[in-house]
Amino acid sequence: MKNKIYWIITLLFPLFLLGFIEIALVIGGYNEEAQDLFIEVPSQPDYLITNSSFVPRYFPSFKPQVAVSPFLKKKKANTFRIFVLGGSSTQGYPYNFYYSFAEQLEQKLLLETDGLNIEVVNLGMTAINSYVIWDISNRLMDYQPDAIIVYAGHNEYYGSFGAGTTQFGLINSIRVKRMVLSLKNLRLYQLLENLFRPKDNEKNKQRTMMASVIRESKIELGGDIYSSGIKQFKRNIGDVAELFKSNGVPILLGTVASNLKDQPPLSDKNEALKAYAEGEKHFETGDKNAAITLFDEAKELDEIRFRAPNEINELINDFAKDPNVLLVDVEGMIRSNSVSGIEDESMFVDHLHPNFMGHNLMADLFFDHLHELERIKRAYSPNVFDTPEDISQFEKAYAEITVSRLMSGYPFQKGLSETEELEKFKEVYKDLMRSSYVDSIAAVTKVNQKSVPDALKKIVDQQMKVDNVREVMPHYYEMLKWQLNSVDLIERGIEYAINNPQANAYLVNIIEQVLNEGAYDPRYMNVLSSIYTDNKAYDKAKYWLDESLRLGSNEPVLYYNLTRYYLFKKDTAEATRYHQKFLQSRR
Repeated sequence: MKNKIYWIITLLFPLFLLGFIEIALVIGGYNEEAQDLFIEVPSQPDYLITNSSFVPRYFPSFKPQVAVSPFLKKKKANTFRIFVLGGSSTQGYPYNFYYSFAEQLEQKLLLETDGLNIEVVNLGMTAINSYVIWDISNRLMDYQPDAIIVYAGHNEYYGSFGAGTTQFGLINSIRVKRMVLSLKNLRLYQLLENLFRPKDNEKNKQRTMMASVIRESKIELGGDIYSSGIKQFKRNIGDVAELFKSNGVPILLGTVASNLKDQPPLSDKNEALKAYAEGEKHFETGDKNAAITLFDEAKELDEIRFRAPNEINELINDFAKDPNVLLVDVEGMIRSNSVSGIEDESMFVDHLHPNFMGHNLMADLFFDHLHELERIKRAYSPNVFDTPEDISQFEKAYAEITVSRLMSGYPFQKGLSETEELEKFKEVYKDLMRSSYVDSIAAVTKVNQKSVPDALKKIVDQQMKVDNVREVMPHYYEMLKWQLNSVDLIERGIEYAINNPQANAYLVNIIEQVLNEGAYDPRYMNVLSSIYTDNKAYDKAKYWLDESLRLGSNEPVLYYNLTRYYLFKKDTAEATRYHQKFLQSRR
């Protein structure tokens, strides 16, 4: 009996010791800042934001940027909350967060619905794939989502935990990789991981992300590594879809698109290069269908698999057979809107990241499918104004220099040393520095990792001095996206733009979001209703006039706008009544 107790103690002692260490680390607050996916916004504890200290657990050697998407800690009854999951395309690369399709979708929902508090939380991150989406999804139900959007599939091979990556990708076992993700919740595991995490060195910092994540540069179509990527996507996204279905949360799955026509194969596989060359010949002779088939074949045979193979979209279509899953055909939409009728550079900035127009169209497409949901359908109210038609000059230059660094490195450029890659990139940087004042600010901001809001403020101040409305408003719109609760910034923008019809579209977008973010001020409603009345959007005008009245406003401008509204509606009795109130309020 004593021997039995001895062996039990001997066997259990290591577990007791590990448990004791784990408890001690928790009590001692080790790595406390990295435990929660969301944390309170420091200056606004009523709001939560993605924790930038949490997300590095998914990456051994870099810290990805996360979008600025605050949402209320305590969800309001009238809130419609969407979480958006995916990789760098979802995050918005190469643009700042406010031009991602997720942010533009939120803006469109604000414009085209009444009575809902809209929250679109963008969880897109560079180089994440279905493993990370699976892990994050299991943390979301506590935050009461009303819908989930997933646009993912390109990173199954080279994303974190991918089948052919350097980022936790050494063993292609779904069970083992999921176990590692679970272990990352333990403080002891975090301690060991931090102790043995490889140190950054200057050489690694100079390489592009794409160059640093490739472990397998020859992933053959149908081979073992290829099949591992397909299996993990099927299992992980299948489980994600089932999770949200079991909780009654609809999920919108987007098919993934990539540049077929204007992106040659990244590998040197002869069959892929030959198919691409044949595709170009057929396109030049006007045989578009044959060209599509050959360009697609070239992508499928390309053994450097940054672009998702067709099997990924086939799986997405299979998932959508479940009535809880809404299929969003992004690939088809991109093809139909491309200049050539084939996915091309008119919709992408590189091999797979959508340009601004691509993001804008994706936002429209996801909006159309959200409109199938009952709460959105009931709140739908069409608007004469749309989201911004273009991005600022700063954002164009910022995106250009971001993409140029990617395109100057492997696998887009082969046979170049890192020094030669950097020299190639520096030429673009020098061109932008010489191009214009705005371009030079964008280049310096990106390369030296300076504050984007500070850069935008410089541009706005300079353009305001010369009263260049066309340049002020897009930059002001972007600047305000970083500081939506700055009353001074809000009111300075309104004051500048209020009497300039050129600024109406930006002003409407700004005020709709400001009201949504908590500054529910009748003064802003009165400005909005005035613009809507001027543009004959009477239903929108009336909604905000009623809201201003409900909040007890008795400002002369409210009664003036109500007088105008009823005159436009040819209701002279009501117009007279509010005109009398207007005159009395001025005494």
